[in-house]
Amino acid sequence: ILLLAVCLGLLTIRFQRIFMEYAVNVCEDSAIKEINTLMEDEVFSHPDEFADLVVLERDSDNRITALRTDIIAVGKVKARIVNGLFDRLEETQTEVPLGTVFAPSLFTGMGPRVKVGLAGLAQMEARFVSAFTSAGINQTRHRILIEVHAGFRILTPFGGEDREIVSTCPVTDTVIVGTVP
Repeated sequence: ILLLAVCLGLLTIRFQRIFMEYAVNVCEDSAIKEINTLMEDEVFSHPDEFADLVVLERDSDNRITALRTDIIAVGKVKARIVNGLFDRLEETQTEVPLGTVFAPSLFTGMGPRVKVGLAGLAQMEARFVSAFTSAGINQTRHRILIEVHAGFRILTPFGGEDREIVSTCPVTDTVIVGTVP
């Protein structure tokens, strides 16, 4: 009986570890999907909002003297992304079929399903990253990227685990052409 109890205990521990690994993969995929959908809804479907995000200032000879970013617009977008991410991750639930955990080569996608949820954590953040790079002779490329950091907890009947996903999306891409010496 003691040997049976020890074997059952080891099998349970192994099952929990495999289940959590599978749940983490499924939840990370769901979180990435939610981030991409949010970016599509909040950023890519409103290109007019980003057209004026960067303004080139010129001198009297029409030469570019400065690159100005609309900080108010940046703040609005950051707030919409972070708030939307909290809402979307709180509503995200998925299921793990037990056949996939016990014998993936035979029962993938089969068997009873165990619900797994996500809970957003306080580590939600959207950062705007500005980068200048050389784009050729007397040309400079300026890009603004949104870097989304999503911290969440995976909730399963066997416990929870904290994870963070980082996703980067381009917002603007400008080539500035200088004068030829």
